[in-house]
Amino acid sequence: MDQKLQSKLSIGLLSLRITVFIVFFFWGLDKIIVPEHAVRVMSGFYGLHVSINTMIVIGIAQMLFLAAFLLGKWKTVTYGAVFVLHGASTLSSLTKYFDPFNNLLFFTAWPMLAACFVLFLLRDYDTYSIDKK
Repeated sequence: MDQKLQSKLSIGLLSLRITVFIVFFFWGLDKIIVPEHAVRVMSGFYGLHVSINTMIVIGIAQMLFLAAFLLGKWKTVTYGAVFVLHGASTLSSLTKYFDPFNNLLFFTAWPMLAACFVLFLLRDYDTYSIDKK
């Protein structure tokens, strides 16, 4: 691959990584700052009942994991996990898609899922790093 194409691809993948990070960052922050909301989401969409303290711990763990993702560390694991986690989140909202005009914002999950897939698929070409370049 020529250097110009590699550079453009790397910049594109970095921009995807940063924007996916932003979404996951606020989901993680929600678990720490407003854990009651995150507990309701976990119960309503996933059928999992966790305590507020557990949710805060999950949020902190998510933030640490996201730091590695943002920095482009352990790409197979971090990019793969982001793709799988967002895929589960997207599919857990399946009933919302049957009433599209009352749930339009749920459809934004699909292009983000595609972005997560592209990041995982092209992870070897994602060569720009927040901490190096």
